[in-house]
Amino acid sequence: MKRAFCILFSCALLTAQLPAAAAEAPKIAEIYASADVQASDSENTGTAFSATVRYVFEDGTYKELSIRDSESRETARPAGEAEPENPGFVRIYPQEEENMSDPTPAPRDDSAALTYDEGVDTEITISGYTPYSGEGAPGFLTAGDKVAVISPSALSGQEQAEATAEGLRAWGYEPVLGKYAYAEQRTLEECMEDLRWALEDPEIKAIFCIRGGYGATEVMDALTDDVIAAAKKPIIGYSDITAYHAGWTCAGVPSVHASMSAAFSDFPEACAEAEQRMLRGEVPTYVCASDALCRTGTAEGILVGGNLSTFAALLDSDYDSTKLDQPYILFLEEVGENMQHIHRYLTILKHSGVLDRAAGVVFGEWTVLPSDGMGNYGAARGGKFASVADMITRQFLADARIPVAFGFPAGHGESNYPLLMGAPVKLEVTEESYTLSWQ
Repeated sequence: MKRAFCILFSCALLTAQLPAAAAEAPKIAEIYASADVQASDSENTGTAFSATVRYVFEDGTYKELSIRDSESRETARPAGEAEPENPGFVRIYPQEEENMSDPTPAPRDDSAALTYDEGVDTEITISGYTPYSGEGAPGFLTAGDKVAVISPSALSGQEQAEATAEGLRAWGYEPVLGKYAYAEQRTLEECMEDLRWALEDPEIKAIFCIRGGYGATEVMDALTDDVIAAAKKPIIGYSDITAYHAGWTCAGVPSVHASMSAAFSDFPEACAEAEQRMLRGEVPTYVCASDALCRTGTAEGILVGGNLSTFAALLDSDYDSTKLDQPYILFLEEVGENMQHIHRYLTILKHSGVLDRAAGVVFGEWTVLPSDGMGNYGAARGGKFASVADMITRQFLADARIPVAFGFPAGHGESNYPLLMGAPVKLEVTEESYTLSWQ
């Protein structure tokens, strides 16, 4: 539905007819009161009064209205064919900003105000590290090992790829960039070629992904379980790399759910250290603070999961790690999805029996959620969920008798502690804390 607004300037008074969502925005009255003062001063001084009201939408574009002297001039900036029903907010910007290209991305602070994070800032400590020697242990790294640096999902840029290589070099390894790691464009076959090379070259000891994005599910078709099992090399990454973690788990080879290029930039020191040590085969014991929604208990199984939407797309495929004949602990996180979409993916897991078969569940961080509650599934059923965790507890795990932990600091937030996927893990949840440890 197209949204527009008008502002009338008359007798030194500035008024506005705005959509209800915008009218309720914080400090709107103060902004317009300030505009009134400026208008009054312009009459006394003879200075031409000018202001621009910018109506910012959730997709980052806007419509704006310029006011000069006693006339108003509306410029409707298209915000896309399908504008959201609950658009963003209104602000008056300085005169020099009123003539901008069409459409214009919202300022960074404005777009950030439209989203929020859930399950972040959980208190975490590492009580110690132990050498991992479990069944199917991959060939962990030693100083000087060659590490393939590839983009097996979305393409990276050259700067990002080279920064990743430089970071691995600083960690003591010899990075080798894939042929198509940062090509301007590439075919699916070329993407598969990089992945096969990384697995089959005997000099390469691990595969470090530069970024996630999209595309891993179809690239996985280039591989078979015996190729992954024979190579016995860990793959490192998260987000869309969830598809590879599932494939590695099905082949009986553990993999590392951890940060990619971000590990070498603005990244918490504790996370970076944990990732480095895990690549060398040292696994941590994590102790996190529990919250009121956590469910107490103890469970053991292999760790499976990753990004919720990617993981849901793998169910009943050749890479469905929940179909293995052994107990599993399920880990899930998500970014940029509203509650309705998260509900949809969890429903798929529920209908497929994935939640019911889990020995325990660890939920990571839910980041960049729409702050206006758009897509809150509970509102369509006569109520409203207070959070994603509330929705999970009341609807998806209401009758479950398994340990459940919320807010593990892994995913798309500022902290992303590494997880050894496909490896036996133990989850212990008490009212005060929960512990995640590898056996």
